[in-house]
Amino acid sequence: MSQYLQSFIKRNQPAVEEVLRARLPRSSLSAAGHLNEALDYALFPGGKRLRPMLSLLASDLVAVPRSQALTLACAVEFLHSSSLIIDDLPGMDDASLRRNRRTLHLVFGEGVAMLAALALLNESYGLFAEAGRSSGRPSAVESIIAEAARVIGAEGMIGGQAIDIELRTGCADAKTLAGRDLKTTALMRLMMTAGAYACGAEAADTRALSDFGECLGRAFQICDDLLDVGVGSEVTGKSAEQDLRHLRVTSVALLGIPGARRFAEQLVARGVARLEEQFGRRDETRTLAEAADLVLSRAGSLWEAA
Repeated sequence: MSQYLQSFIKRNQPAVEEVLRARLPRSSLSAAGHLNEALDYALFPGGKRLRPMLSLLASDLVAVPRSQALTLACAVEFLHSSSLIIDDLPGMDDASLRRNRRTLHLVFGEGVAMLAALALLNESYGLFAEAGRSSGRPSAVESIIAEAARVIGAEGMIGGQAIDIELRTGCADAKTLAGRDLKTTALMRLMMTAGAYACGAEAADTRALSDFGECLGRAFQICDDLLDVGVGSEVTGKSAEQDLRHLRVTSVALLGIPGARRFAEQLVARGVARLEEQFGRRDETRTLAEAADLVLSRAGSLWEAA
């Protein structure tokens, strides 16, 4: 990891954690204490905070003020955490481990877990709107909320998750697999473009960030698939061999391990090229490229060590 990336994370992580705690959608209702405990359990401790950190870097590329960028990063992390809670439920992956702890529904029950996910999802919309309003552009709120709804909805994360629970190994082609991967790629696109939508960036800047998010998201999902079959829970911090247990199709099943790794590498190279083409070799683009390479190297090294 470069000195710049280390410094960026060290400099910004305290502010991210502070905003997440301050904006956690705790209920003031006297009998809702169980929900508040579940929300705290779901968010803290929160792992690497990869998504909010990359969201901040993307916002820096289009000159979003830091206070506004932190609001967007918080919204992204709430949305991500909401999706993890839902993904772990018995009707989805039926997972027992997340971030080296028992999954939320096993600790607080399915009902409270579902409500916690909805509370985080709703708060993310509120934060996206708040960031749009703070830009002073009347159209910013409409733009970012419309994009968030599209990314989260039936043509994005929800649609991808639906494909994921329906498909079985041997029953999918590359196009269908790309649809399944929307459960990850759609959020990555929003993570990279939220700042651009909130500040009214040039269309070419927004497209380049979207393209990078798409490539990074697919590469991330492929690496996640590789880790799912290659290493145990003690390394990843979550339930292992979920796809095999549910007989679900993945890039590994479709392409094989060498083919999946090559595809992930090609995606990262394509995404980085788009960033550099649009923004040049700035500190932010170099750091985003390094972060993408770290995703690849982590999957590769852990799989080879398994």
